[in-house]
Amino acid sequence: MRPSFRLVCSSCGRAYAPEALAWRCECGSPLDVEKELPAAPRFQGRGVWRYRPLIPLLDERCVVTLGEGSTPTVKRDLYGAKALLKLEYLNPTGSFKDRGATLMVSNLKAAGAREIAIDSSGNAGCAVAAYASAAGIRFRVYVPAGAPHAKKVQIALYGAELVEVAGPRSEVGRRLLAELKPGVAYASHMWNPYFIEGLKTIAYEAAEEFGAPDAAVLPVGSGGLLLGVYRGFVEAVQLGLAELVPRVVAVQAAGYTPVYDALYGPYGAEPPAEPLADGIAIPNPPRLKQVVEAVKQSGGGAVVVEDREIAEALKELARAGLLVEPTSAAAVAGLRRAIETGLICKGERVLIPLTGSGLKTLDKIAQAVGSATG
Repeated sequence: MRPSFRLVCSSCGRAYAPEALAWRCECGSPLDVEKELPAAPRFQGRGVWRYRPLIPLLDERCVVTLGEGSTPTVKRDLYGAKALLKLEYLNPTGSFKDRGATLMVSNLKAAGAREIAIDSSGNAGCAVAAYASAAGIRFRVYVPAGAPHAKKVQIALYGAELVEVAGPRSEVGRRLLAELKPGVAYASHMWNPYFIEGLKTIAYEAAEEFGAPDAAVLPVGSGGLLLGVYRGFVEAVQLGLAELVPRVVAVQAAGYTPVYDALYGPYGAEPPAEPLADGIAIPNPPRLKQVVEAVKQSGGGAVVVEDREIAEALKELARAGLLVEPTSAAAVAGLRRAIETGLICKGERVLIPLTGSGLKTLDKIAQAVGSATG
């Protein structure tokens, strides 16, 4: 049975077979999944695969799952807003990236991939390594030399061939593509459309649990999380699971502000030598145009946070029993900025996925929180 979806270029419209291992269009633009939503889908079970009727899967026999999804939501009043903190760091490898990895690796397996390569600042590498290992697929992970030690250990323990690359995050991707061999699939969480389809399940779960919030505040590096949540809520509205699409607010770290710059003009900060929120230290995300368009379509906006604000949010969350990594804390710091700038009003319900576990970056957190209290 042929899949009822296809891959389509986001720029020129060229179509690709759903089992194609192409990671981008020949014109250089990202690919998206084009699918029809079922009229009255029936959801069964828990986790990401509860939403199987909405998930573009190539072969039912190739599902690779570790029990991802169905993460709890903690409700807190933060800065006058009603925050809905979705604990994505409770996924199997400690981050929201497991949602994308389960579908991407399942489809790579179905398409016949025997070896894959990925570049990552840490969490995506951990997720893809775990799922590739579970699938029996060989894999190589390229990471920045300065990536958190715990993440590199985690990746290696899954059996990866780990390649550490000196220089900025962008150099990691360039090195991978320069060394990519024929027959090896590039499993990029930034480019692969199935990865983003998996991230839509955050919105599906939220819509089922409490309907659509007024806004969603999201840390943005590559932009996959924002696209997944926004597109997921668009589908939730079409399916009658939610009444509206929330405004999406992109949170970026000072020195890495392409979304903010595209919306408002240059922010003007230089990248720090060692960014605290390394997960969003992405200067040129490949889906930038799509991210900016999603923000505009939702009526949202963007804010920029400094390392000092991220450190303060880390401490505040930890004192509330939530030990998260700096990228997650950036979103909470971004909520405060969004309220100050009028993007979010006090009293509104705001979804904030806490994207990654603080257990992966304890040394960095301890140093940052110490600075915040000093």
